[in-house]
Amino acid sequence: MAAAGIDGCKNGWVIVSEANGGQVALDVAPDFQSVLDRKYDLVLVDIPIGLLDSGTRLADREARRLLKRRACCVFTAPLRPMLNCADYSEARKLRLQIEGKSLTRQAWAIVPKIKEVDAILTPETQSRIREGHPEVSFAHMNGGKALANSKHTASGRRDRISLLTVHFPDIASLVQTHSRIAEDVIDAGAMLWSAQRIHNKRAAALPGDSPVDSRGLLMQIWV
Repeated sequence: MAAAGIDGCKNGWVIVSEANGGQVALDVAPDFQSVLDRKYDLVLVDIPIGLLDSGTRLADREARRLLKRRACCVFTAPLRPMLNCADYSEARKLRLQIEGKSLTRQAWAIVPKIKEVDAILTPETQSRIREGHPEVSFAHMNGGKALANSKHTASGRRDRISLLTVHFPDIASLVQTHSRIAEDVIDAGAMLWSAQRIHNKRAAALPGDSPVDSRGLLMQIWV
């Protein structure tokens, strides 16, 4: 079983996979198609898959409920019509028109990555390509409790590396070697952990049922 955890980064997509002997390996792909060209059996990616035309995905609401006081870590997925917007201003106006709500620049910043994945995905390929969320994965590693410290702090990074080291003993050296993208490596490691849980039939999806979007894509966060 060749599984990979994927997280977006400035120069493309960070890939963390487990090689023979349990060692983790890192690669950076320039685009998501290059990720798929590596022929992993299962890819778990930290990006919203399946988008609503209006409203909030149940997957996002359930992830926030699980994280409780750290619910802010789960961005609201953009609406599908926003993928056609040329810039932040246009997307913000569109959401105001549809829902009467504004749009943060943080949410808009991930739209190009979402659009890239969405253009490739089909309902048939979702057995191989699924959505995860690092903070949800770390909460499960931590006995069901969200980590208190942000991943943007030194203590938060240490907490996450400590949890990952139980499953991937050399993850700390991998993070140190790639310190410029340390947070992305850590998040991709969490995605690999959940991908392996899917393979071992220990994973669960949020929500447990199977809501689909207008393209027939499942809207579920796996952990």
